[in-house]
Amino acid sequence: MRPTFIIVFILSFCLLCACYGCHSSPAKKQVKASVSHADTLIKGNFNAAPQLKFDSVAIADFLKKHPSLNGFAAEYAKFYRINKYHYVWYDSKGLTESAGNLINHVTIQQNDGILKDIPYKEDFLKMTESFQSDKTTPPSIAVELMLTGQYFNYAKNAWGGAEAEKAKDIGWYLPRKKLSYTDLLAHNLKSDAASIEQVAVIPQYMMLKKALNHYQQVEKTEPDILLPSKGPLSMLSPGDTSALLVQLKNRLRQLGDSTVNFSNVYDTLLINAVMHFKDRHGLKPDGKINSPFLKQLNVPLHQRINQIIVNLERMRWIPADDHGGEFLLVNIPEFKLHYYINNSPEWACSVVVGKSMTKTVIFSGHLQYIVFSPYWYIPPSIIQKEIKPGIARNPNYLANHHMEWNGGNVRQLPGKENSLGLVKFIFPNSNNIYLHDTPSKSLFNEDVRAFSHGCIRVEKPEELAELLLKQNPAWTPQKIRAAMNRGVEQSVVLKQKIPVYIGYFTAFVDHNGALNFRDDIYQRDEPLLKMLMKP
Repeated sequence: MRPTFIIVFILSFCLLCACYGCHSSPAKKQVKASVSHADTLIKGNFNAAPQLKFDSVAIADFLKKHPSLNGFAAEYAKFYRINKYHYVWYDSKGLTESAGNLINHVTIQQNDGILKDIPYKEDFLKMTESFQSDKTTPPSIAVELMLTGQYFNYAKNAWGGAEAEKAKDIGWYLPRKKLSYTDLLAHNLKSDAASIEQVAVIPQYMMLKKALNHYQQVEKTEPDILLPSKGPLSMLSPGDTSALLVQLKNRLRQLGDSTVNFSNVYDTLLINAVMHFKDRHGLKPDGKINSPFLKQLNVPLHQRINQIIVNLERMRWIPADDHGGEFLLVNIPEFKLHYYINNSPEWACSVVVGKSMTKTVIFSGHLQYIVFSPYWYIPPSIIQKEIKPGIARNPNYLANHHMEWNGGNVRQLPGKENSLGLVKFIFPNSNNIYLHDTPSKSLFNEDVRAFSHGCIRVEKPEELAELLLKQNPAWTPQKIRAAMNRGVEQSVVLKQKIPVYIGYFTAFVDHNGALNFRDDIYQRDEPLLKMLMKP
């Protein structure tokens, strides 16, 4: 099996899709996020100039004067050694078209959601002015090496992740990609422009960046259209009229959920737009103008832009290699489990994740076996805080809760009352997190489903078991159902381990091309945003 980090890419390729089979989505107009790889590349005639060479000591001299680029010293040495110390940003006519394109990309890096300062910005801008005023300026080794350094820095921020090295410090334990900036630059030298970002970033990243650029443009051209969060709007019903409905329809138009409609009637067009907006914000997709809807509607554009920027950074950490395969993906803020086969979403359902005090960990593992009619081996902390005080109050506490002593520990007996439900799915890990059924089915009706102690409760565990055991003909749907209800614990080892990825994305583009937002339930966005804003 290939290393897990390669397969991790897939969690972003169609991350994240609307639930398949969990509920029926309303008919809605989707705003497609079409992808054009070539629109953000370092394009142009980009080849090393064989007639222009320099002494290798120039690199050390340059880095001594520009220590902020010293982190790329190894990349400089490798790249120019491969190219035999030829200039790459010049040809016989002066600075190349590629140099101009690089200058342009670096100076508008905010379009990529990059908040970091440009190193040696003043020097770099002077070069920009020089290039624009006179393309025949004689070759300068300082300009050559500055452009290469800016390429490496841009590639790191735009494709590798400005804060990728600190991912584990902020609780991100999914394997990260390893990106060679030298190889990317060499790829530019040898390949057409349209292929560079295909090897550097994932398609989901490109779609989300397109959404960022749209929101940035809207913010520049018009102010936020905000509505009263309480009062007459929430009391309106279909068919009613109100001047506020014109304002509401304009806000929905501004956010891409409807076309311009200045009617003051609570009509079918408005109902559809409200349903579309709710669906892509994780709310029940009905046409009601209620408090949760208005709360999401009034999130300022600038805040949404920052939310997209944070998630672009997370997506930069993911390998761009696509090797297909079968895997499970849980997106914590979305409260969804997605099942993929051959890089395509086959099935999905709702999940319950950990509370803010007992957060579900962001990591990956391999699902190895299923346990039908499981015991629940109660953690020592719960025994101390809940079980023993309960026994002190009531000698029949264990029997009343279908529990028994198991040595010095306590376990809950298999059955419908068991806190793990009728089946659990195990991917061994040091966090002791797994997927499982639950007797508390009503929690799946909530928009925000963060109630567990860290493990992940699955809304449709029987269907998941059928999918996981489909390669084993002995395990028919009838046999699976019987094992779940037998009341006798039984483990089944999967013929092939299946990767499981638990991620955290509060902004993403779904399989219909619609931009989605979710609440930052673990308050992880703000710390990452602050890191990205540091020089």
